[in-house]
Amino acid sequence: MLISPMISRLFAVVLFTLSASVAVAQQYHLELEATPEAVFPYLGRFGNVELHVYQGGVRAEALWLNAISRNDAEAVTVMNPLGRMYVDVPVGDIAAILHGFAGTDGTAEQLAGPVMGDFVEGAVKGVRATRNRFVYGNDAWIDIWTTTAIPENPQMRRIVSQVVSGLSPLTAKTFDKIPGTPLYVEMNFRRFKKVVLVRMKSLTYTADDEEEALTRGPIYVRATVLEKIFTPTKK
Repeated sequence: MLISPMISRLFAVVLFTLSASVAVAQQYHLELEATPEAVFPYLGRFGNVELHVYQGGVRAEALWLNAISRNDAEAVTVMNPLGRMYVDVPVGDIAAILHGFAGTDGTAEQLAGPVMGDFVEGAVKGVRATRNRFVYGNDAWIDIWTTTAIPENPQMRRIVSQVVSGLSPLTAKTFDKIPGTPLYVEMNFRRFKKVVLVRMKSLTYTADDEEEALTRGPIYVRATVLEKIFTPTKK
C-alpha cells in the first residue's frame, strides 16, 4: 500500500515530537565545582562549592551548608547538616544577600559591564560547548563555556542569574542572553590571571540519587540564626 506524501510528513512530525519529548525528559547528573573565594574573598566563609544539577533541580554542598531547590520552587532551602537546621531563602533575594556580603569590597565588580566577544565552538571534558567571552577592557575578560548537550535547567538558570547579579548586575544582563548550561568559567583580569571560578567535574546520563539529593532530610528545624545570615541587608 502506498503512503501519501502528506501522511509521510505527518508521521515524520510525530516522530520528531516524540524524540524531542524524550530528549527534554532525559535524566542527567552534572557535577561542577565553584571556587568563588579566589576572586571574591567575602565569600570565603563558604569555601569551595560542589554543584549538582539534575533534570528536576539543583543541589549545592559547601563547607558547612548544603542547599537544594527544585524546578519552579520560589525558594532555596539552605541547611546546616550538623545542626539539623534549615531556612528557606527566596530565589529573588539572592542578589541582595550577596550585595550585603560584599559591602564596599564589591563596588568595582558591581560597576563593571562587559561587551560580548567572539564565540568559539569546542568541548569541555568531551562535552560539546561554546565559549562566550565577556570583554571588560584590554586583557580583561571572563570566558564562560556553556553546553546545550543537556536540557537547560530552569532553576539553575534562575539561581545563577541571581548570583551573577549579586556580584555584577551589568554582567548578569549579558549572561541572561547566552543559552546553555555553564560548564567552565575562567576570569582573566590584571589582578587575576586565568583564575578558574567554575569547572566541570563529571556528566552522567543517569540520576539514581536525584530524589534523595533534592529532598531535605528528616528532623530538620527552622533556625533563626540562618535566617539572620540570609536576610537581605536593608539600605
